[in-house]
Amino acid sequence: MPDGPTIAQIVLVAIAALLLLGGTFASSRRRKPLATLLSLVGIALAVIAQVLHSLHRHDFVPLQDNFDALLWLAILLAATSLYLRQTPAMGPIDWFATPMSVLLMAVAAVFGKARPHEYTDTLWAWTHRLSAYLSPLAFALAAGAGVGYLMLRKRLRSHRGAPLDTRFGSLERYERVNYLAVQIGFALLTVGLVSGLIRALGPDSKLGQHWWLSPKVILSFGTYAIYAVVLHSPINPTFRGPKTAVLSIAGFVLLLGTLVAVQGMK
Repeated sequence: MPDGPTIAQIVLVAIAALLLLGGTFASSRRRKPLATLLSLVGIALAVIAQVLHSLHRHDFVPLQDNFDALLWLAILLAATSLYLRQTPAMGPIDWFATPMSVLLMAVAAVFGKARPHEYTDTLWAWTHRLSAYLSPLAFALAAGAGVGYLMLRKRLRSHRGAPLDTRFGSLERYERVNYLAVQIGFALLTVGLVSGLIRALGPDSKLGQHWWLSPKVILSFGTYAIYAVVLHSPINPTFRGPKTAVLSIAGFVLLLGTLVAVQGMK
């Protein structure tokens, strides 16, 4: 079992999480320069913690343990959230993505002493590993867009034509972001499932004879089914809008459950 994160690394991640939350709070108060500064410093501290962790274990290859994998995912999500914050009328996605980044940092600290999988260094293993850890980034953005859609829809109904905060944008914009993010995430998840099945059916599989009953496998295919419905929502216009937004959020919650199930597996 590899060395877990040191106290210094965990402290850096904790400070980074607080700064990211502070950046989101400052953004909600329309203090954009302060919000950007806090988020940049928070991301920088998380990257420093990641570098120190790699130095500590004498290995700079990414995704070698849970702290490394989950922290990289948190950093990428926080950076994407900061980028979207610069885009007019995309505030609610930031308000969703930043707490998800903080949650991933907390999970990284909790599960930091375990490897995500005992991979062999093959092309299929790396393909599965990268796609499995990048697809949640896209789905997090889709869920954030779903939250933004539902929030704006509620405000439109309650205001009845009164002027709205321009940061909330339009329903069409959130729907476009949702669909684009689901397209990217679905493609990555498909690659992850196919490469995972190839590994599960191979002679070096460690999932056991009844691998299809594994919580990891069941949750993964459940998530895949939900996003398949979202991906095909344009075919049925009556299914678009709030139903798609709710499914995007539900799919991401199920995906988080899959990640937790993966961390608990030996």
